[in-house]
Amino acid sequence: MKSPVVSPLLTCLIPVYLCLALLPAFAADTAEAKDRTRQTLLYGIDSQVIDAVQSIRSAQDTGFTGELLQILNGQRSPEVQKAVFDLFKDQKIRDGEGRGKAILAAWQDTQDALLIAAIQYLAAITSPGLASGLAALVDAGSSAVALAAIQAMGTSGDKAAAALLVAKLKSPDFPDARKNDVILALGALKDPLAVEVLLSLAGSTDEEKVRRMYAADSLGKIGDARALPVLRTMFAENDALIRLYAASALSRFGIEEVFPSIIQGLRDGNVKVREQSAKALARQLSSSQAETAVPILSYKAERDPEPSVRVASIQALGAIGGDAATKMLLKIYSGADHPLDSRETALGILAAKSLSLSMESIRAVVAKEWSSYDTRTLESTAKVLAATRSSDLKDLFVRFLDSPDPVVRSYGVRGIGANGFSDLKDRVKKMSEQDPNPGTRQEAALSLARL
Repeated sequence: MKSPVVSPLLTCLIPVYLCLALLPAFAADTAEAKDRTRQTLLYGIDSQVIDAVQSIRSAQDTGFTGELLQILNGQRSPEVQKAVFDLFKDQKIRDGEGRGKAILAAWQDTQDALLIAAIQYLAAITSPGLASGLAALVDAGSSAVALAAIQAMGTSGDKAAAALLVAKLKSPDFPDARKNDVILALGALKDPLAVEVLLSLAGSTDEEKVRRMYAADSLGKIGDARALPVLRTMFAENDALIRLYAASALSRFGIEEVFPSIIQGLRDGNVKVREQSAKALARQLSSSQAETAVPILSYKAERDPEPSVRVASIQALGAIGGDAATKMLLKIYSGADHPLDSRETALGILAAKSLSLSMESIRAVVAKEWSSYDTRTLESTAKVLAATRSSDLKDLFVRFLDSPDPVVRSYGVRGIGANGFSDLKDRVKKMSEQDPNPGTRQEAALSLARL
């Protein structure tokens, strides 16, 4: 007896029919799982509820807000309520604001962990009038509660918070151990009201070094020009950490106000100061500023002894732009004597900003490295180009497919898929089925789906 003949069309449709048949069952399973979660939230023991809340939080599911609100307003344990506040904080759900303020009002009778969770939640949703509710907690006996209140004031954006924190910072009766956190909170508030007291701290060599550094950081965040003389003086001090914090603060001001100091920072003996100074120059400069900055950044990009400074200098050259900067980036990428991280950083900038001007150099590097025993440069080039969108790269991606290195082949098919070169679909399909490397086959299959 002959087997029944199944048409090719029916063969193709069978998987579709099977999937459609499974949809109702899948929907039922999902609904059942959600119902189980709701029941756990409402009726489970504490450990079960906490596990369910953590799962909802990880999945960023917002479908259980009603049940979670019942938990907050019910008689559940502080541990369970804390878990809900943490979830509401992450998802910026405002429904718990009333309960959070009630906890704040009864703070003396509330467990510290729950109180801190409520404070952090209210700060995250920028609850109006939060500063007044936190005023008493800044002086709480619990250091953890006081710290949470101080930090929340810093993120509250409440004008009333600045006056209160400044008063605490000036008070000889306020615990010294909390004043550093007050300084940082004032920086987060960015209120000019804090400038005078911060200047007195930053500019005094009799103050603790950490306090001076934090004051400098906060002055930089506030960005008031009154801070510039003090920050420049700190930048000239012998202590490397003081100079680093001053450099970071200065970098937040307009370039016209701090340019000479930042240029000087590139010559600093401390690697972090040089790195921060290079990062501060990663912006558009005037022609005269660029004429000064590009030569020293070019030197740092090629010859600084520290990799982090070289990379920061390369990135600054990319941000400044112009012919001189572009020529230096091409030189670094093309030069085999330059470290791989420098070459990759330079190529990333060139691919994003000057690809057409860089194609000759890119093809020359690929040709030179094609038969090299060390494939890292070729892999690095392929990785950068695979993330670049340009029809100019088509021939290079095709060449990458013939590389004996599976990493290079994988980036080749990734680049083809990302650029939508659909005329290469058959080639990519063949690689998804026949490439000897399973990772490359998988990458080809992903690219195939995009073509």
